[in-house]
Amino acid sequence: MTDRGITLPALRHQLVAAVLTLAAPALQDPARDDFDPAALLSTLLTEACDATDPLPWLGHTLRTDEEAALTADLGTALHTLRTGLPADPTPADHLTSPAWPTVTTTAAHLARALVTNDHLAR
Repeated sequence: MTDRGITLPALRHQLVAAVLTLAAPALQDPARDDFDPAALLSTLLTEACDATDPLPWLGHTLRTDEEAALTADLGTALHTLRTGLPADPTPADHLTSPAWPTVTTTAAHLARALVTNDHLAR
């Protein structure tokens, strides 16, 4: 593993928090005011990383090639999810989509890598 470090730690924090939320079904309750799938997708697709093209984020919010590859996998899962949602989806629309389990499973793989790499970097 080649750790390229991170130059944008605040955005890394947002990225990790978003991925952990997607990976933890217990946090995915549409009745909770703080569960906003659209905001999570925004974090992963525009603010803290571009999951559809993660390589430019290496050394900024992503530490390793493995993280970039897993982020790309999540980007693919998110794209599939988004294509099946209505124009103005509710949190429940996200959770009941047939693509949601793939998103959560892929996020769990990425979450493990992100957290492990952060621990190793300390």
